[in-house]
Amino acid sequence: MMHTFDVQLFLVSHSDTWFFEGHEEQAADNINEMLHLINQYQQQSDTVEQLEEAVRRTLYDWIEEPALLELEFEEMDDYVKSVLKVVREQEEDWNE
Repeated sequence: MMHTFDVQLFLVSHSDTWFFEGHEEQAADNINEMLHLINQYQQQSDTVEQLEEAVRRTLYDWIEEPALLELEFEEMDDYVKSVLKVVREQEEDWNE
């Protein structure tokens, strides 16, 4: 059962990416792209908690990571898919 997950609550602005002096907008756009991908790839069986964990991991991994500015769409897509896979597997392990 798909729960209500609102990605809008987690999107960042250029003021959140101050670390990227002069490139704040691009950094925010890349992070937000990954957050939208989390939303796009959610499955009916995903819980809000799982999706929020994927968001948390994405923000933690990228909010001050200089390589963020170099990411291509395919890399962001692969990253999000791998984070969701890990979060889903972690949930399965907890349920065993």
